[in-house]
Amino acid sequence: MQKKTKIILSVVIALIVICGGFYFYASHSVAKRLPGHVYEYTSVSGNRNAYMTFAKNGDQVVITPNKDEALKANNSNDDFQEVYQDNAKNGKWYYKAQGSKLTLSKLQDGKVSLWQYNRMLALGKKMRAGSFTYQIANAGQGVDHKATKFEQIH
Repeated sequence: MQKKTKIILSVVIALIVICGGFYFYASHSVAKRLPGHVYEYTSVSGNRNAYMTFAKNGDQVVITPNKDEALKANNSNDDFQEVYQDNAKNGKWYYKAQGSKLTLSKLQDGKVSLWQYNRMLALGKKMRAGSFTYQIANAGQGVDHKATKFEQIH
């Protein structure tokens, strides 16, 4: 093999290793980015936003259309529980983040609804899901292949 070919091959292999490592990190760092932070979620259609405050400890999450309420929930554990309990009349929200997946569940009237965001990538203060599946109590299930966005605001 010529020296030039070996150099090109080495550079290509190095790029593959670096890009692969970067992708693995971005796709498996979701779980450590959520606790104690507030994210703005933009709907698939881009016309609706929700705010998600993830508990510093545990699996609870406050999901609300009110930004001020979401930020208040992030002030302290007591404020989080106060806002969480105030919103519990509309259902209790929980989350689980593992690998490149984020699952949100809502328990309301003894029934569970699930939203699972797949192929999550976390870069800086932004996260992106390539698709999501949902199973909504009394409303059905499905898959949406459009990307959704989450941006950390606190």
